[in-house]
Amino acid sequence: MAFVQFTQPDDQPIVINTDRIVTATPLPDGQGTRITFNDGGHQDVKQLITEVLRQLNISA
Repeated sequence: MAFVQFTQPDDQPIVINTDRIVTATPLPDGQGTRITFNDGGHQDVKQLITEVLRQLNISA
């Protein structure tokens, strides 16, 4: 089980279990990324999609 840390839109840190991530997509406004979880929930983070994918070690 691996965890990664990102920044929420309110500038608070959030740690996410990578085993729960289904998708990561850019936000429409280009101001971050939406991470979707296997339970149907999601979390928006300030990091751009390229940084999120780098941290998750996934090639786009």
